[in-house]
Amino acid sequence: MNLETDSIKLTATASKTKTHGMNEVSFSRAVKEVKFGAWTLDPKRQTIFDGEVTRELEPLLFKILCYLIINDGQVIIRQNLIDDVWCQKYVDDNAINRAMSELRKILKSDIQKGIVVKTHYRKGYSFFLEPEIIYHEEQLTEEVRPNTTEPKSEESLSPKAYLSSHDKNRSLSFYSSVILCLVLITVTGYFFTVTNYTKEEVVVESRDIEDSVLSWVPGRYANLRLSFDKKLLALSFIPQGTNFHSLVVKELASGYERRLGEDGVDYFPLGWSTDSSILYYRAKTDTTCQIWQIKADFSQGNKALFECNMRAQVYGSGVGKDRLVYSKSGYRNRDELAALTSRDLNTGAEFQISSPNLNSYGDQFLTYIPEQEIIFFERRQYDKNELYMTDPDGGNQVKLLESPNRIWSINYDSDSGLLLWFDNTENIVFGYSLNERKLVKKEKLNTSQSFSIFQFLNSNEMLIASYPYGSYMYTLNLNNKEMQVDIPLNLGSLSPIKIKQDHLVITNRGENAFISLIETDGTSLALNIPAGDIRGIRYQQKGDLLLVQHHNKMEIYKYSDLTLIDSINVDGAIISAEFLSEFDIGYVTLGEHKVKSSSYKYSLKHKKKTSIPALNSLWLGRLDNTTLVSLSSNDTVIMYDINSGETLQEIDLPIARYKHSIATGGGYIYHSDGEKIYRTTRGKEEELKEIYMVENANMHTIKDIRYSAEDNALWLYMIEVNDNQLLSIKLKGKQEDK
Repeated sequence: MNLETDSIKLTATASKTKTHGMNEVSFSRAVKEVKFGAWTLDPKRQTIFDGEVTRELEPLLFKILCYLIINDGQVIIRQNLIDDVWCQKYVDDNAINRAMSELRKILKSDIQKGIVVKTHYRKGYSFFLEPEIIYHEEQLTEEVRPNTTEPKSEESLSPKAYLSSHDKNRSLSFYSSVILCLVLITVTGYFFTVTNYTKEEVVVESRDIEDSVLSWVPGRYANLRLSFDKKLLALSFIPQGTNFHSLVVKELASGYERRLGEDGVDYFPLGWSTDSSILYYRAKTDTTCQIWQIKADFSQGNKALFECNMRAQVYGSGVGKDRLVYSKSGYRNRDELAALTSRDLNTGAEFQISSPNLNSYGDQFLTYIPEQEIIFFERRQYDKNELYMTDPDGGNQVKLLESPNRIWSINYDSDSGLLLWFDNTENIVFGYSLNERKLVKKEKLNTSQSFSIFQFLNSNEMLIASYPYGSYMYTLNLNNKEMQVDIPLNLGSLSPIKIKQDHLVITNRGENAFISLIETDGTSLALNIPAGDIRGIRYQQKGDLLLVQHHNKMEIYKYSDLTLIDSINVDGAIISAEFLSEFDIGYVTLGEHKVKSSSYKYSLKHKKKTSIPALNSLWLGRLDNTTLVSLSSNDTVIMYDINSGETLQEIDLPIARYKHSIATGGGYIYHSDGEKIYRTTRGKEEELKEIYMVENANMHTIKDIRYSAEDNALWLYMIEVNDNQLLSIKLKGKQEDK
């Protein structure tokens, strides 16, 4: 058989295997493409091509298309789609109708004009064409014996076996499961996303700590990565008085350190090989970024492996021999979206093992357990953070829990069987039991210290860096470009805004955040506004109105006396909200399935909302009386006619160093990429003009910008990096919080 071109019909495959259990056969990225009609589907890239036109499929449409293809010849009822595609107990009929309508539209072209998906009246849908799967190599065995072993209960399965067990529980035939697994799991890892977590309350226990300094060299410590044998700690370090990160490997037993560094280059550890003999790291200059490897003792083997994205931090791990799994940013050409990627270090071949929603920040690698062959990663949604586990090919993805705060890193303690991480917003250690598959440990540290990145040696000892970041609010005068500091912000202060001479901030306490007033003398006072899951605040001077954005509602207060004027409940999660005028609010929501965002204008005068045709929007603002502005998820600023909804102009943004933030005012659009601020306006030939750049990008980052019409200035929410310490912390006795 010619492995590159020979094909196997779906019907032939089904006749061989439809009665056998999925775990009987191993499939690994075997599908090359699927042909139907004029289209060729590339599962790896999630695209279709008809010989002239290439189209990218959004994750939901890709799932539906593959589901219909692998169930060719069957009528798929709506409940099948709800159970196996949406993986929910209930999905509104309108959501299914919209998805099927969008799929039909994308499957029509000048070449493919006929029916691809057929509707069966009051029954469901079926795939109308005869599909043909083409494989890279032949992996199906001629005979597969049925599994006669009595299955274990889920409670007794190991995590690796638990991942595999979900393959046996799909609602359609094994034929459906095998091909779906082949097309989706082993190529993209997207479809089998199983939710397996409960929101059980865990009693918080208090722990005293004993800390000691691991390194007395002054400077900034960051990016801690512990070797698998827990004998070596890799980190990046900026010595005091210098501007560039060095790469450091510290022997924990002896304290001996090895360093790699030079002017003009920043070095960041990525992760370790599973035998702890090789360190993978990132070397970055102003114009280049490369992934390298070196022997743990720095004796030899220092060589470049491949180019990397300039923007984001990259974490990963060796997975088996000469294979690296890492978080790769720039997924679907979006600066702030990352996906897990597996790379063969010998051939350079890569394939994606996770497919995050386009309306999210994507997936960040956390850790790998070699003995169980399980990868853990954080999926950063706009409204929450999710912990997932999967196998090295991206199959059988299982959501373990949701968190309102970031999960920056995770370590596995084999003695206790716990995944361990630290929430630095509340100084709480979390422990998740892989055997029980639930959160079993929440321990609050009795300390006033603040911390940043960490690594756990065991359930009672961790290596951690003290918190190096300071937050400030600056004012940038747009007339003379002078900068001045307004106020320093406390740890946990978010979304600062200025009201006359005072400032308001959100004091972050997870789901119990509250709004604080910071006066000119630095005094802080909690406003008499109910605490909750507050995500953002905005002020409108003309009407003296304060907008308080929650997860799925907005509240409008008269600021002078904090009288509640209006409360607007919203379907889905609110991504952003802004005052468009004295009586109008623009806001963007994300639905339950995180596939598409929707934009609306709410009238405070008429108490009604109006849909705005701003596609894939993350933020909505107003440029002038006739023009709306949106920041789209594909890193583009789009201007719309406020009356007709017609697109007037699109501007591609430069690559974000930190994140994109937008403000409008004085007839201009202002954009920050975290390092620079640009200005543009409608119809401007010179689309983006740089007006400000931070002096040292390693030490300062622009997190957000706001426009002040009162003094024609920009308010900058900035992060400043200071020296910190590398510490060892041991948890002592425990006492239950009352």
